[in-house]
Amino acid sequence: MKIVHVGWCREGNHDKVWGVILLSTGLLNRFGFYGNKYAIFWGRRGGKLQTKIFEGSEYDVENMFDKKLKKGYKKINPDELDRVYPEFREDLEKTAVWAILSA
Repeated sequence: MKIVHVGWCREGNHDKVWGVILLSTGLLNRFGFYGNKYAIFWGRRGGKLQTKIFEGSEYDVENMFDKKLKKGYKKINPDELDRVYPEFREDLEKTAVWAILSA
């Protein structure tokens, strides 16, 4: 499991995370282009994370994350993440397992 991006938004009474996990690479789509499979996750910090499977390019993922940054999310690195949301990795592993099983 590779975490591509994690963002955290804490404004007013919002305390949310949003991110992307890379599930697999080199998928050939119906148009003959190679892409990747990702699990996008979001939810309140400490709550149940929701997921959606997304197939696309690295550019698509970067574009989505840029939009989240413009909406007030802050990019979190792994050291900050452990401090901000200590249960994140455990919640993320549960989320990733369900995302993979539902794909």
